Amino acid sequence: MTRFALFYQSVISDWNHGNAHFLRGMMRALQARGHSCVCYEAVDNWSLVNLLQADPHAIDNFRTRFPDLSFERYILDESFESWLRACLAGSDVAIVHEWNDARVIRLVGALCRELGVRALFHDTHYRVVLDDHWRVQLQLEQFERILAYSPSVADRYRQLGFESEKVSVLHEAADTTVYSPLHVPKSTDVVFVGNYGDGDRSDELEDYVFEPRASLPSLSYAVYGVRYPESVVERFRNGLDINYRGWLANVEVPAVYSAARVVLHVPRRQYVELLPGTPTIRVFEALASGACLISLPWQDTDGLFSAGTDYAVAHSPTEMRDLIAAVCSDDVAREAFGQHGRRTILERHTCGHRADQLLDLLSQ
Repeated sequence: MTRFALFYQSVISDWNHGNAHFLRGMMRALQARGHSCVCYEAVDNWSLVNLLQADPHAIDNFRTRFPDLSFERYILDESFESWLRACLAGSDVAIVHEWNDARVIRLVGALCRELGVRALFHDTHYRVVLDDHWRVQLQLEQFERILAYSPSVADRYRQLGFESEKVSVLHEAADTTVYSPLHVPKSTDVVFVGNYGDGDRSDELEDYVFEPRASLPSLSYAVYGVRYPESVVERFRNGLDINYRGWLANVEVPAVYSAARVVLHVPRRQYVELLPGTPTIRVFEALASGACLISLPWQDTDGLFSAGTDYAVAHSPTEMRDLIAAVCSDDVAREAFGQHGRRTILERHTCGHRADQLLDLLSQ
């Protein structure tokens, strides 16, 4: 049995934190293979702070929904180093996610070296591509291996001088203990689940969600997510006639996808332009749920999926409008997309597959 210590922003909260889905799934998959996992997260992590404002019972709800997942919360104060040393002393492998305070990342790396614990750094963001200063302060040379969720991110580490054999691509995947098709009536024609962010896909939302919606007034639309400006929410209510439903708990996504005729995927600009080969977790979630997914184009450099078979691709706002109209009225086409995408997930892209890959890397 391998004892895993996982340092992530949060396993409790998925508020503006899509990586929580993959983390939970990996913990379950590793535990199903006989290993132990504990996730350590800061008491004041940004995702959980925001979730608790929306749902004061979020921690209790997490314990109810995921009773098999263990976590501890820490305070980054003067006692942190001694606490961390004790945690690591009882661990075999530490995996540190990039969304941590730089002090945590540095100290985990240093203490793992001192204690003989294997240390891996997990990067699921584009900051390493954009911000060399951020990367340098993490002192990643202390880590045994970099786990990059995209071939583009892995290539960037190699360009920065990290040894090729110490950088591995670990794509995200679907937790099929949570994500599966549900047999529920269709209640919405078109659904988009995604957060507004920092303006890094506002143009794409305008062109591929809002504009087609205005051309399809007979269809029902729903949008889930957080950080939408009030001006956009007002447009949803008055003008676009989009049902804005706010934050959606990760475990509730399969039901929403199963009740929709069409699900939209609008990748952020950075992923398309800077990180070819990065589908993001939403694609895995939708396909695992058996959804009929329509996506903007993205470069699938690793051949994860079959565009046009696992999901439909809209290359322009007009094509998006036409695809939505066509598949909303074609039960056979929707069923074909849903079944094929789900099959691809089950064959290659579950958290079980990624857990096996991680264990194989550790055995080398």
